Order: sequence, then C-alpha cells, then structure tokens
Amino acid sequence: MNNIWLLAQITCKEGIRDRALLGILFFAVLLCVVNLIFTNMFAYDLGKVAVDVGLSVVSIAGLAIIFFMGINLMAKDLDKRTIYMILSRPISRWQYIVGKFFGLGLLVLISVIILGLFAAGSVKFTMLNTPNYIPSDFSWTTFLIALIYIFLSLLIVTSIALLFISVTSSSFLAMIITAGSYFIGQNVEIVRKMYCQAGNDSGNEVSKQLVEIISWIFPNLAIFDLKTTAAYGLPLFTSELLWPVLYGISYIGLILIIAIVIFQRRELT
Repeated sequence: MNNIWLLAQITCKEGIRDRALLGILFFAVLLCVVNLIFTNMFAYDLGKVAVDVGLSVVSIAGLAIIFFMGINLMAKDLDKRTIYMILSRPISRWQYIVGKFFGLGLLVLISVIILGLFAAGSVKFTMLNTPNYIPSDFSWTTFLIALIYIFLSLLIVTSIALLFISVTSSSFLAMIITAGSYFIGQNVEIVRKMYCQAGNDSGNEVSKQLVEIISWIFPNLAIFDLKTTAAYGLPLFTSELLWPVLYGISYIGLILIIAIVIFQRRELT
C-alpha cells in the first residue's frame, strides 16, 4: 500500500505542476463566470439553466483533465522510458497501474472540488438575483450528490483511459478510443430503450441484441447524470443512490483488473 500511495502522490503532484491543468481550470472557471451572464438570457427556468451549465462545466473540465493530462502522464512514462526506473524498484506492475489510477483520481477530485465551488457560487448568485425562478424544492444536498456522481463517472472514464493506454503506446489513439467509449456510455441506455420499445421484426431483433451486448461492455454513464434532478429538486431514494455507486465501483474494479492483466503481459520496449 505504501508503494501505491507513493505513486499516487507523485502522479498527483506531477499533474498539479503541469501548466495544462492551470489552463483547463482557468477555462472552466471562466465558463462558470459566463454562466452568470448566460442564464440571464433566458426568460424562465433560470435555476435549471444555471445548475445544468454549472454541473456540465465540472464534467467537461474533468474529462479534459483525463484526456489531455491523465493519458499523457502515463504515456510520458512509456515514451521517456522512466517506467523502467520505477519498475526497477520494489514496485510491481499492478501497483504501478493502481497507483496511477489513484493519483489521477486525486487530481480529478481536487478539480471537481474547486470547480464545484465555483459552480455552486454561480448557482447561488443566480438564485439571489432571480429568486422567483428557482424551484421551491431545490436542494443543495442533491446538488452535492450530483457532483459526487460526476466524480464517480469521471473515475470510470479514468479507469477506461488506463486500460487503453496499457494496450497501446499511442496516447492519441488511447484518447480517441476513450472519448468514443465515453460517448457510447452516455447514449447506449437511451438507444437500448428505443429498441426495446420498437417492434420485434427480424432486422430490429438483430440490432437489439447488438445494442444489448454493447450495453454490457460499455459503462452506463447516463445513470450518473443528476443535473435535471438537482435543478428541480426531485426526490432521491436510497435504492436509486446505492445502485449507481455499486455499479460504478464494480465496473472500475473490473476494468482495472483487465488493465493489470494486459500490462503484466505487455513487452515494454
């Protein structure tokens, strides 16, 4: 555990020192400020728009950190051969993968906390300016839960990114495949429901089975999207909250196991 925690700290500090992180955070904070202006362009549902934009900024910034920093941090170890120096110490390959995951997870957590505060500030400012357009059932607790779910979905994407960078040495290819996985994960459940409601002709049946298989392979990221729930203060039940958490943790664990198995057998040349 000491080796894993040491790698996590080094990865997180390396990411914090990267200037790209400052650029991403600055851009995200700028979007939160723009949110204050953007919401005033709507005649109604200002609260919903403010919450949607605020939470979306947190999610987009987290994805940018994973795509442009998380993947490159590990790819840099492989390209510059610094991974040999790391593995020459009493650190196994599985500890390297897990340590990198926790380090990137800490980096994403710090970003979500900072951006979440700015997003909450923009929402609060909108509420103070337009109190008549804020839903009466709006809950800051639900807003916080929505941020936690965004963080969990970003951890899933981080584990997928580590899997693909363990398979290929090309950071660009890993980024493209990870982005494709994210897009599929966001929409696969909607497509699956559409096919379930469609007819049962032979052509539809084949497509339905294909979509069903895809839905089992790729993560269902839509269940972590609570923007509408947070905006309107819709009720949340314990079973609805626990299932996505268990699903997310299980999926992350499975992906990390696959990444470790592949990385253990990979020739580092």
